[in-house]
Amino acid sequence: MKRFFTRRLLPLAAAPLIALGLLLSPAPAAADDRAERLELARAYVEASVADMDIEEWVRGMYRPLLQQIRAQGQTVTPEQEAEIEALYLDRMREPFTRIMLSQDEIMADMLTLEEIKAIKDFYETDEGRKVMQKMPQIIESQMPAMMAMVEGEMEVIVPELMRILD
Repeated sequence: MKRFFTRRLLPLAAAPLIALGLLLSPAPAAADDRAERLELARAYVEASVADMDIEEWVRGMYRPLLQQIRAQGQTVTPEQEAEIEALYLDRMREPFTRIMLSQDEIMADMLTLEEIKAIKDFYETDEGRKVMQKMPQIIESQMPAMMAMVEGEMEVIVPELMRILD
């Protein structure tokens, strides 16, 4: 089971930020207009998180894990899956929401005012909202490949890390 947790850490940490990561500025934005950037970012983040199906995001965290467990031949009953879902929702719904709401500060530090306006303008279109609302399913669909990639690379990386750190 430890192996599953190791493989889950990277995708779990990265998942909420994949869409945002593509838009990040390579250099920090100027400090002089941070208050304005923060205000606009906060408006965008609050609106997008309010529209977000947080429970679907959380389900996307454990479903790929269950798929992998099943692929290895282990049976997961509907009752067990319901218990796992309840556990994940109970433990992750509130912290995940908190993390998502904290994006305003990150955006204000990393994006320019024009970039934040562009994200907010995109989100305010019907297409933009639909794209963002489908993001949990997009990321969940990528999770099995991401987990397999991390697992495969860790077999090479961990021994090399040990060698480097010796």
